[in-house]
Amino acid sequence: MKRHLAAILYADVAGYSRLMGLNEETTHLKLDVGLNLLTDQIVDHGGQKIHEAGDAILAEFPSVTEAVKAAVEFQNKMLQENDGLATTERLEFRIGINLGEVIHDRDDIYGDDVNLTARIQELAQPGGVCITGSVYEQILGKHEHAYDDLGYRKLKNIVQTIRVFALRNSARRIESPKAAFFDSMTDTRSVTTGGCLCGEVRFEIRGETIGSSYCHCRMCQRFAGAPVSAGTGFLYEDLQVTQGEPKLYQSSVIAERAFCPTCGSSLWMKHFPWKWVFIKTANLDSPEAYPPTTHFGVESQLPWHEVHDELPRIRSNDSPELCDAWESAGVGVNELPRSISILKNHV
Repeated sequence: MKRHLAAILYADVAGYSRLMGLNEETTHLKLDVGLNLLTDQIVDHGGQKIHEAGDAILAEFPSVTEAVKAAVEFQNKMLQENDGLATTERLEFRIGINLGEVIHDRDDIYGDDVNLTARIQELAQPGGVCITGSVYEQILGKHEHAYDDLGYRKLKNIVQTIRVFALRNSARRIESPKAAFFDSMTDTRSVTTGGCLCGEVRFEIRGETIGSSYCHCRMCQRFAGAPVSAGTGFLYEDLQVTQGEPKLYQSSVIAERAFCPTCGSSLWMKHFPWKWVFIKTANLDSPEAYPPTTHFGVESQLPWHEVHDELPRIRSNDSPELCDAWESAGVGVNELPRSISILKNHV
């Protein structure tokens, strides 16, 4: 049996059985159009359609870049086909792309990487494209599309955890499950206490938390002296210093950070336009009660600090609240990445 390295593409219709139940004839005609469009894109980008199985297509490409281009152009064409239709009437494909070895036999391809590609496809949003980390590494910087990092996923019948990225199509935002900044959560704790390393500064919060998150942004890295820090959000008015007096440092035009003047412990960060304060979780007396639910600021995640979990990952300029805060300070959303880069040199 011959093996070779290939970019593998697997596409399947989202909710095909439901669509057939609503209208068999119309759905079949739409499927015929969709399969023909995808086949054309595969051929146009140097790929080979291996087979069709009902509403699914398996294909391989000698080029990872061309496989991704074929998927993106096909999804854009399907957007045009679905234009004006109700959401329940649209025929939308999910696409997964992987890079791996395949076995050619009996005019078909086999192997673990083929099975993996089918599993990756299941993680894509309807009308979306998901790729593995191996694909992401090959195409990074080679075209204009951005990606949402979905983290490491444990997939059915796949032994190893796989890092997955969702393509952010310029014609359609591919949404990943994430919160605006921190995940909202209901909490019944009435009093939360904490303090610095030396004990000079103590504080308490009387109120509910809005949730906890890891933060990889460059400013928090430097403030904590660590590759990542964890923060838990509370209403600023619920925070009260019960002992000592923290030092305050304005780290940017929208943020103020507090630390102990004796031991230097990082305590909290407050954004001026908001009513929230984000306490460094490790400085709470019971940090184990506040597990993070997201990764924030992942555009600054250090390459040697790998995180193997399934928590949603958010880039700084994907937070509506953070973008609004910068705009209120006179910094436009389009300038945000540049502004953050400039601020790195002044923290």
